[in-house]
Amino acid sequence: MNKTSFIVALCGLLMAPLALANDDCRQQMPSWLEQAHPGYAKQSVTLQDERGSYRVENYKGICKRWPARPHLALVAIPLVRTVEDGYGETDLEVLVVDNRSQRIVARLVESNRLDWDAIRVDGVAFDTAPYRLNGNDIAFGIRISRRNGSGPNPFYETSLSLYELKAQRLRPLLSELVVTSSGAEWDMQCTGEFGEKAGILIVTEKHGKAGYRDLLFKLSVTSSRREGMAESCETVEEKSDQEQYRISYGEERYLLPMELSPL
Repeated sequence: MNKTSFIVALCGLLMAPLALANDDCRQQMPSWLEQAHPGYAKQSVTLQDERGSYRVENYKGICKRWPARPHLALVAIPLVRTVEDGYGETDLEVLVVDNRSQRIVARLVESNRLDWDAIRVDGVAFDTAPYRLNGNDIAFGIRISRRNGSGPNPFYETSLSLYELKAQRLRPLLSELVVTSSGAEWDMQCTGEFGEKAGILIVTEKHGKAGYRDLLFKLSVTSSRREGMAESCETVEEKSDQEQYRISYGEERYLLPMELSPL
């Protein structure tokens, strides 16, 4: 593998919100959450901050030891703000914890990041591939999957965000790049139109602003149309395209091209 470039495949990963790779840091999570949210340990308690009331949804939280920095653990927790009939407002909190001292090193709360309505959050997972974006500093990622519950119009997508830890400060570098998606409009038997997208992110050798390497996103797009014929279901039309986008660092973060920006 080239020292200054690597390829991370971002499709086909099993989303397992509560599964940890080769280690289990969930036993320490209650004490970490109590540090971040004093009073959390009291069952069914509603907490308050400058934005109002919220609930720590610990059973949906995830944690993972960071392979690039084994003395640190990564934690992601939903902070539920509002739950109504048909929609909810939820923040995403990201913590970096020192395994030796058991103290929180850095903390970031992204407001309304896990909001839902007809499209719900289906899973959250850490991506700890070695994203070497600036010098030897390694970023980590969080993937969020969403889906709807429609039979005739199913929808599913996974987005990737990248974060940097520097000088005990955690900040987002890349936000909500959709790396896989699928959708359809069909009769739930056979006839309909179907589409899928799957992307690969490449960290290039080109250095841009502030020394951050450019990213290259290669996207495979397929679409098909099926029809019921006699007693079989046949694909009557199918198209496949390859798209490519360069993603460069701006003043504070990577800027997504318009074609890749969330709606």
